[in-house]
Amino acid sequence: MTSCYRFGSFELSPARRQLLDGGREVALIPRYFDLLLLLVERRNEAVDRRAIFDSVWSDVVVSDGALSQAVRTLRRALGDDPREPRYIRTVSRHGYQFVFPGVSEEAEAGLAATRSSAPVAPEAGSVAFGRALGAARGGAGAGLVGGTLGGLLLRWAGDWNVPATVGIALGLVGAIAGGLGGLGVGVGLAIGEARARRLRPLVLTAGASLGGGTIGLLAHTLGRWTIEGVFGRAIPAVGGAVEGLAIGAVVGLAYGLAARPPQGSGLDGRSRVRAAAATGIATAILCVLVSLVGATLAGASLNTIARAFQGSQVGLTPLARRLGEPDLGPLTRAALGAWEGLLFGSGVVLGFTRRR
Repeated sequence: MTSCYRFGSFELSPARRQLLDGGREVALIPRYFDLLLLLVERRNEAVDRRAIFDSVWSDVVVSDGALSQAVRTLRRALGDDPREPRYIRTVSRHGYQFVFPGVSEEAEAGLAATRSSAPVAPEAGSVAFGRALGAARGGAGAGLVGGTLGGLLLRWAGDWNVPATVGIALGLVGAIAGGLGGLGVGVGLAIGEARARRLRPLVLTAGASLGGGTIGLLAHTLGRWTIEGVFGRAIPAVGGAVEGLAIGAVVGLAYGLAARPPQGSGLDGRSRVRAAAATGIATAILCVLVSLVGATLAGASLNTIARAFQGSQVGLTPLARRLGEPDLGPLTRAALGAWEGLLFGSGVVLGFTRRR
C-alpha cells in the first residue's frame, strides 16, 4: 500500500506517477516528477543540490541549469511565484524546499505502480559532449599562450634575431596540439563523470589516460607520416602515446581528487580555480619527471623536428644557453616540462568545468 500526497488543489500519486490538479493530469516528464516527489517527501527540510542530483539524476551528468529549468517547470505547473513562493522555495547557496503547509497523506490501495512513457531528454550526451569540447578549448587556449610566449622567449634568447613570426607560428602549433590533447583527455573525463558513481578518481584517471594516449598516438603517427610524405625526410622519435597516457592519467587523477561530485556541467568560481590550479601543478610535476627520464614533450619534440630541417628558426639551443646549458639538457627540459604541464593541466580543467 502506498500513499498519495494532497496539497491545495493538487494530488501527487507515486503509485500512478501522476500529478493531478482538480482531477486533471498535469503533464511532467519523469525526472521532473521525481524531483517534485523528492521535495514533497522531504518537505520538512531544505534539500541541497547534491542530494537532488544524487537522487533524481543519479545515472547521468547534468548541469545546474537543468535543475533550474526543472524547478521553473514545476513552478509553472503549480502556478507558483518564485518571488513569493507558495510551494517551492529557493534556499540560497543550498537547494530547494517544498513549503506548502497543508500537505496531507492518504492511503492509495489497489493501484499498480506504473511508469510514465514520456521520453527522457537526452541530457547526458549533450552535457558530456559540451564538456569535452570545453576541455579542447581550454587545451587550445593553453597551447596558444604557451606557444606564443615561448616564441617571445626564443626571440629574447636569440638576441631578437629570431623572426617575430615564429611566435605566431608556435602559438598556432601549440593551439592545435593543446586542443587535440584537451579533446582526448576531455572525452575521457566526460565519460568518466557520466558513469562513475564509485571509485570516481580511478575511473577519471583511466578515462583521461586512455583519451590522452589515443590522441597522442594518432598525432604522433599522422605527424610523422605527414613530414615524411611531404618533405621526404624521416625524423627521430618524438612524443606520442606514452606521454599522452601519463599526462592524461595525472590530469584525471588530480581533477578527480580536487573537484567534488556532482558538478553538473561546471563548478562555481572558487572550486573551479582550485581544481584547475591543483591539476596544473600536478601535471607540471609529472612533466618535469618524465622530461628528466627522457620522454619527449611538445617543446622537445619541436626541437627534434627543427634539427631535421636546416635553417629552422625554432631550435631551442639559444634558450638552453640562457639557462647555462650548451644544448637541450636536463634543466631546459625540466623548465619546458613544468611550463607545458602547468598550462595544459590548468587549461583543460578550466575549460572542462566552465559553467554553461
